[in-house]
Amino acid sequence: MGTICYLLSAEIIIFLTNMDFNQIDIQQFLRESAPLHFREQSPLVFEGFIRYMFEVDGFTLLPMDPSPEMAGMILAEKEHETHLIHPVHSRTEHPIPLSILERVGSLMEETDCAHGWVITNASFSTESKSYAETTGLELWEWDELYRAMGDLFFDGKDLLESSEPKDSVTIPQEVEPYLRLKAKWEATEGVSTKWYNLSLVISNPTDRNIYLHLDLPALIDTKHNQTMADQWGKGEFVAGMLYGGASIRTNALFATGKLGERPPGGRIVLTCHERSERPVTYHLNARLQGQACFVVTYCYTTQSPEYEFLTRYRDQYLSKSILGRFLIAFYYRISSKIVDRAPVYPWLDQLVRKAGKAIVPLTIRIIRAFHIDPLKKRF
Repeated sequence: MGTICYLLSAEIIIFLTNMDFNQIDIQQFLRESAPLHFREQSPLVFEGFIRYMFEVDGFTLLPMDPSPEMAGMILAEKEHETHLIHPVHSRTEHPIPLSILERVGSLMEETDCAHGWVITNASFSTESKSYAETTGLELWEWDELYRAMGDLFFDGKDLLESSEPKDSVTIPQEVEPYLRLKAKWEATEGVSTKWYNLSLVISNPTDRNIYLHLDLPALIDTKHNQTMADQWGKGEFVAGMLYGGASIRTNALFATGKLGERPPGGRIVLTCHERSERPVTYHLNARLQGQACFVVTYCYTTQSPEYEFLTRYRDQYLSKSILGRFLIAFYYRISSKIVDRAPVYPWLDQLVRKAGKAIVPLTIRIIRAFHIDPLKKRF
């Protein structure tokens, strides 16, 4: 299992890039993942499982060409024949696009592979199935993958029906959480403006290693409206080991269409399932401030340098003093009302945009005149 570690202040943040399926209870993992069709897992975890499944089935994994064209592909050999395998993870039930199959077909010719596989936790369209028949591609939709998992890991039985007898099924136990959660709206490189990115840091203050599976977080705003996150960020931590004394950072995405022009404040509820002899469920809570800078967001974008500079200045400097917090609260109270009304009145819209384009650069220059640059400060 590959890890990338960063030391930020006194906190260790560990990013798990994959799972070592040789070190986990694979039957328990499948019982947890199969009912949700692997949609709660990350694409990397899904790809890692497909690799492991082919290894168990007697295939030998071959070294991969690091070129971008081969990204996400698996080369395997069995009985002196080379196979090109492409796991395609999906968080929805929409059929896999034909273009993905065409890419695999093209790469089969380039790599001189005897067989090609496309394996997904979703489905294929009629058009894709017709293409596979003409090219000899092997397609596994969810039903085929499900049967293969039963054959490999449950002696041919249905993997859910073969779990513990009904009179001894263990019910997840809900306990008071001892893990800690921090949540913050945060602009992240690679996330488009169609999404609001929620950064989550889960800390384990104990000396125990804990295997966790995360549900998508829920936002409960100040008006008690509940909104569920739409998906995890690409390649983010969703399940794996959280070591004693360590923290893990992950990101969940909310569609801007659900939350409007700016992400609101409130609280975040994150449900964590701990794998143990008796399954345990935690509901972690964290306070969340509406982190959008209203005028800057209205005049620029959340991906702009102006947005990043001023929101970091707010968080790193203004929020550290009583006067600064008062100024933040006053600004949010006034600016939110202005920005709410600006789209309705063209004259107000033009005024806000012209004023913002003039005031924001001036504010940044004034801050820098005091030799303050929040972009150079690490959390």
